[in-house]
Amino acid sequence: MNRKEERPSKISYERYLNELGIPEDQKKSNGGHIPDYVKYGTWLRVNDSEKFENDYQEWKAKVRAEQNL
Repeated sequence: MNRKEERPSKISYERYLNELGIPEDQKKSNGGHIPDYVKYGTWLRVNDSEKFENDYQEWKAKVRAEQNL
């Protein structure tokens, strides 16, 4: 793996969210607003880009701090 792939990018954050899945309380089947069948990271990036960007910045800072340990 090269250095570029190790950096916390938006695509890696989106993939991370997709792997985590939709939080149960946000699933439409549980009274939330996100369809059960979508990939959470992709849905968030497209439909709530402001939240995606804010959460990405927090996640990026956390990942960078962990990498510097």
